[in-house]
Amino acid sequence: MAHIPGSEPQPRIGLTAARMALDKSQQEIADELGTTHVNVSRWERGITKPNPYFRRKLCKLFGKTEAELDLTVVPASASTAALSAQSTLVAAAPTLPVTDPLPDLNEVALYDPGIPLQPAIQLVGRDSDIARIKLRLCAGGNVALTALNGLPGVGKTALSIALVHDPDVREHFRDGILWAGLGPSANVPSLLSRWGTLLGISQTEMAALHGQEEWAKAIRSSIGLRTMLLVIDDAWDLMEALTFKVGGPNCAHLVTTRFRDIASHIAVGGATELQELSEEESMTLLRLLAPGVVEREVQKAQTLVQAVGGLPLALTLMGNYLRKQGYSGQTRRITAALERLGKAEERLHISEPHGPVETHPSLPGDMHLSLHSVIAVTDQLLSVETRQALYSLAVFPPKPNSFSEEAALAVIDCDVDNLDLLVDSSLLEYTASGRYTIHQTISDYARQHLEEKKPHKNLINFMIELVEEHKKDYELLDLESNIILRALDYAYELDMKEELVRAVIAFVPYMQARGSYEKA
Repeated sequence: MAHIPGSEPQPRIGLTAARMALDKSQQEIADELGTTHVNVSRWERGITKPNPYFRRKLCKLFGKTEAELDLTVVPASASTAALSAQSTLVAAAPTLPVTDPLPDLNEVALYDPGIPLQPAIQLVGRDSDIARIKLRLCAGGNVALTALNGLPGVGKTALSIALVHDPDVREHFRDGILWAGLGPSANVPSLLSRWGTLLGISQTEMAALHGQEEWAKAIRSSIGLRTMLLVIDDAWDLMEALTFKVGGPNCAHLVTTRFRDIASHIAVGGATELQELSEEESMTLLRLLAPGVVEREVQKAQTLVQAVGGLPLALTLMGNYLRKQGYSGQTRRITAALERLGKAEERLHISEPHGPVETHPSLPGDMHLSLHSVIAVTDQLLSVETRQALYSLAVFPPKPNSFSEEAALAVIDCDVDNLDLLVDSSLLEYTASGRYTIHQTISDYARQHLEEKKPHKNLINFMIELVEEHKKDYELLDLESNIILRALDYAYELDMKEELVRAVIAFVPYMQARGSYEKA
């Protein structure tokens, strides 16, 4: 095989001589440049080549040109893949000289192979979120810490994927993007090792690193002054998320999590809580996924959109299912598919298989993606008492209805800490008005697991007392009317006749005063 020029390290004598002429150590040069002595040593030995930023600083520091410092010499480790490719070319056509220099990897943006691919369907309804987060990430100055949080399936990871593929983001973070998908069972050592390898830390150096603190310092040193975006996706543990906060002064970090306490700790300036899609945006997404079915059954599609409360994951799973069932155009199969999705239990369990490199970070590799699996993985981490509290809250009408903390505590029959835990886990929402809401899909999930009738009875008794005590407070009854009617339905279903009569006697005057004569 023909020898390829530059296949052996070529020490940069000019660079070393310039340093020695100033009687400075590698550490002193590193301190003046804002890098590490390890990088200076590699540059002098010809193992790596400084990027344009450091080349300019070296020339200014020593008062010499790049040629005088031997910075135009190609280091041996520039690209193993490129060397192999050129070797193959020479072997195939030995009469053709290899004249093009090998690429300098330090000048090429580094994109983590762990970054998920862009989906075939464009992101819907997130333009304002993307614009706001891009502005925050690309503002420069201090290290940007931006966190996205929200309920399971709201699209935190999908938004992050769109951001890392955005041309403006890639242009700003010219040195590359790193991605760490954590989840509830994160393999932190493996992820740190991957980042270290991508950043050029040698196997010898990595073998000497012990503990996450040493790894974090080594990775930060390797990043140096590079302008990079570090994405920490699906963080379940604060310390794990902070382990990957290793960017230098020109880097930004984007953290996604379903846990509000992690998001609030990460983003001092306030986390971005993603909301569900509007009905119009939901219909747009459903049309993109299953255009034929939606155009054919617009009303039924709108009913499905309302049933899942604009949750992107639910819409995506339903849209993909409808497209597959409707590809043949058979009316019978489309009708059957719509009927199936009309049932809450079926919607929860509609699932999709995925390849080994497409796994959702929250789920084990062998588990299919579904609404049930994505919610269950959070539910399973709750204590028995908090989990039962979640199930009990399914007796309330779901979002957009809301309920008071007093009513919630009466229903769950346990202390307020359980409500706080559910809010922190994004399974329950606390509104600006001081009330709570439970999303439609979370309510459907909780209802499937609620086996006892005590929460129903608790709600009935609480609402009877509220109506009897405040039967003239029509403003309060306006606020609670949907819950009161739900409690009346439960009283009828459970054959609680005495309670039903008491509630009706107290509530009918309000309904008549509000003109609801038929219902009264």
